Amino acid sequence: MDMINTYYSTFRRFLGLMLLLAAVAPARGADDWPQFRGPNGQGVAPSARPPLEFGPNQNLAWRTAVPPGHSSPCVVGQRIFLSSFENEKLECRAYDRVTGALLWSHRAPVEELESTHAFSNPAAPTPVADGERVVFYVGSFGLLCFDHAGTESWRRALPRQKSRGGYGSASSPILVGDRVIQVLDTDEGGSRLLAVNRSNGETLWESPRPMVSSGWSTPVLWERAGASEVIVLGSKRLAAYDPGSGAERWYLDGFPLEPVWIPVVSDGLLYAGGAGIGGRSAAKFDGFRWADAIELDRNGDGRLQKDEVPEDYRTTLRPELPEGHPGRLFPFPLKGFIDRIDADSNGEVTEAEWNGNLAGFEKLDAPALMAIGDRGPEEADSNRVRWRHARGIPEVPSPVAYQGKIYLVRDGGLLQCLDAKSGEVHYQERLGVAGGYTASPVAADGRVYLAAYSGTVVVVDGRGSEFRILARNVLGENITATPALVDDVIYVRTARHLYAFESASAGQVSSR
Repeated sequence: MDMINTYYSTFRRFLGLMLLLAAVAPARGADDWPQFRGPNGQGVAPSARPPLEFGPNQNLAWRTAVPPGHSSPCVVGQRIFLSSFENEKLECRAYDRVTGALLWSHRAPVEELESTHAFSNPAAPTPVADGERVVFYVGSFGLLCFDHAGTESWRRALPRQKSRGGYGSASSPILVGDRVIQVLDTDEGGSRLLAVNRSNGETLWESPRPMVSSGWSTPVLWERAGASEVIVLGSKRLAAYDPGSGAERWYLDGFPLEPVWIPVVSDGLLYAGGAGIGGRSAAKFDGFRWADAIELDRNGDGRLQKDEVPEDYRTTLRPELPEGHPGRLFPFPLKGFIDRIDADSNGEVTEAEWNGNLAGFEKLDAPALMAIGDRGPEEADSNRVRWRHARGIPEVPSPVAYQGKIYLVRDGGLLQCLDAKSGEVHYQERLGVAGGYTASPVAADGRVYLAAYSGTVVVVDGRGSEFRILARNVLGENITATPALVDDVIYVRTARHLYAFESASAGQVSSR
């Protein structure tokens, strides 16, 4: 009898514990968004049911103030992790998933901040987490690991990456088994792929990338029958690595010089690419126009003399961006480049010299989206390419592969939908929200969510191949971070807030 009583007493305690855990767990706790762009960085939440329509007064579960930063929400268990930068403080943060309350914040041990573009932010990389730990990559320091309660597990200082134009770092860490994998590409030599032990931060392997300069892409894991590879998109080259040893398995050339996208995996194919240098979406530049430069011609001789160019004048680089946007103009004053453009060194620039210099610039690389598959045992790696597309290529937002289609959105609000197998263009349409697009598209429940920098999230139908806008949700704050989709919620980080919009919680608002 004592044994039976002990059994039932133990069972009751176990049952009570299970009921308690069920009460505090999210509605469908199996779903997480553990890194940049969610599971394996793909931007797709197969079981999520986020709201179609939302805003400050609609389907708002909670809103909490957050300092600026470009890192996207990383959602695991009861925590939301992100980084921030304000008042010279670069911080790693955790928020409560249910209420939005700040749970903990730790300042990164930064001695000197990396330089960043005016549009970027030292808190750009997104953290990666599992059920025990979260790992932040901070370009100004290195890797920092905490448990979910906020206790530091380990830290690993790394050399700062140097990039053309001082754009700063953006590549996010990923987890592959017991490995934290981080791309460390730089313009100063020493580019490499690093794997450290997720438990203590010790090096497991390093793979040199000697021909690679700076980039901002995040790796993905490509798994298929008989192969598991870490795929890294770098300057001019896509490479595959053994996740256990770091050995390079194969590579493919022909990619743009300054990669930003994270590769996409779908139905046995890998999709990778990016815009050309300067963000151009096609072979020819829309910017750097002679028609703009010749407006400086004060003496009307049809040529441009150096003394006619104001010291701080910068020509338009991305005309699709609005006036005042930090990325609209070329990052350096034109005056410093006049001598290079002046081919015959006679002290003036003609239209022919201008266009000749521009043609040379265009030859540095070309925008592209490539669909890549396996090759036969006797084939060259170049035979991996199934199709190419080179029009309307985004600069920053990565594509999303969803229900047999590839979606790309670029500055100006141009959305393209391509057939994933053939590359055929189903449609190319404007979203009705102009300006910049930095956040990558994400998808769930037959919909594709596209966040414009100006603060509107456009939702389009992802089920068929016809263009149909389902909603335009105006938040009224700039958006650079990619939203997270978990269960019935879409988490959106804006310039000053983190929002949780929930399908089943209209009218239940918590604001902090």
